Amino acid sequence: MSRIRTLLEWTVILVPLFTAGVLVFWFASGAGTHQPSGLPDGTGGFYQAPLSPPQQFTKTVGDWQFTFPSSYTYTLAGRVVGRHEYPPAMPDGIIPLDLAVVNGDLLKPGILSFFTITMGYHTLEYSYDIPTYIGLTEAYIDEHISNNHLVFLDPALESEVKAAQVDSCLIIRGKLVDIRGASPAKLYLANTSTVRNDSYPAGCEVILVESYTLVGCGN
Repeated sequence: MSRIRTLLEWTVILVPLFTAGVLVFWFASGAGTHQPSGLPDGTGGFYQAPLSPPQQFTKTVGDWQFTFPSSYTYTLAGRVVGRHEYPPAMPDGIIPLDLAVVNGDLLKPGILSFFTITMGYHTLEYSYDIPTYIGLTEAYIDEHISNNHLVFLDPALESEVKAAQVDSCLIIRGKLVDIRGASPAKLYLANTSTVRNDSYPAGCEVILVESYTLVGCGN
């Protein structure tokens, strides 16, 4: 009886220790581990700064000559919620890709499940039905979602950014630009937004992309 009692006593001691060890290994190996976000400030943002002195960039495509005057540097950082590619025919092909991006509290778990997002021809439409207890106002939502018209001087960079898919998180750095295009027969004009509280058709950012980084969204 004394031997049986000893085995039982050891069982009572070792089973909890074994269970605790398994749990420690499970958490340490990644299950349940928080993955940090690679976005600046954790949830990204729209970072704009004056460019002094202003700059102008140029691009020639066939018989089209484009200039891109700029007064601001810009960083776009967040989660892609929509994308729309365009054919290369000029002049509309000067903007080969639109990306809809959200950041801030819109990246909190479950928030995007309340949204319906649709991309059109240089347009972004979104609707939502968010419970009031969450506390997101219409103004906050509108200031943390954007439709971005992307312009490129580097074909390799253009191909790289076009690989970005919905639900990926990214950081794009470049310049906010207006577009001034001219051919022998036509003109093409597009202006960028420079504030966060305007709306369509003036509410889209036109970004001359200079760098692109794909990052983790966190959890």
